[in-house]
Amino acid sequence: VRWPAAVKFIKDNNINEFFEGEATDVGIVMQGGMYNNTLRAMEILGLADIYGNSRIPIYVLNCTYPLVDDEFIKFCAGKKAILLIEEGQPDFIEQNVSTILRRNDIQTRIEGKSMLPMAGEYTGGVLKAGIQKFCTAHRPDLLLPEEAKQTNKSLPAALETLGTNVQGRPPSFCTGCPERPIFSAMKLVQKELG
Repeated sequence: VRWPAAVKFIKDNNINEFFEGEATDVGIVMQGGMYNNTLRAMEILGLADIYGNSRIPIYVLNCTYPLVDDEFIKFCAGKKAILLIEEGQPDFIEQNVSTILRRNDIQTRIEGKSMLPMAGEYTGGVLKAGIQKFCTAHRPDLLLPEEAKQTNKSLPAALETLGTNVQGRPPSFCTGCPERPIFSAMKLVQKELG
């Protein structure tokens, strides 16, 4: 009872989002939290503009569980490949999507951890490399020639502003994370006991 009710709620309230693109034979599927970094990486590659208009169709999973079979079937129909951007390991979403598509005899190739790292944070640079690898394999005509990439106005200006000595960001917990006080207590005990 609960599973169909959850799927119905997701569909009725348009929780997941679809964005059109001209390259209808490929697509990008991502967890909702990956949207901003992905669009920035696509902008640098010439695959999107600064307003988020993408040349590749995008399906944003703002709810990653349960997945909505009908939405995946509709999005993947007629596509030769999709890039699934799923941070973390193991690749639960990638495996689930594979099952959904194969059970419905949709032969869209699913690229995910084959194009992106198995672990680590999916920063803009990591996503740029993965999206570039995906496009090189499935739609190289979408990528800008090297000379055109250099004319991206925002990138040189940003690099000039940042300079060459950008400090690394130390790992930390999110504000309000319940592990923060435990971690702090462990550090105090370590200081006392060694």
